[in-house]
Amino acid sequence: MIANLVIGGAIFAYAGWALVRHVKKSAKGACAACHAADHCRGSCGTER
Repeated sequence: MIANLVIGGAIFAYAGWALVRHVKKSAKGACAACHAADHCRGSCGTER
């Protein structure tokens, strides 16, 4: 019973953390969420 609570709590904690991370990245815009944002010369508006 305790193991089920621990495993369930870990799953919900990870899901909450992933959701918060997704919302924070999406609030910054498309280029902030992109894995290649530091190397991209695309349409992000930052010419390097």
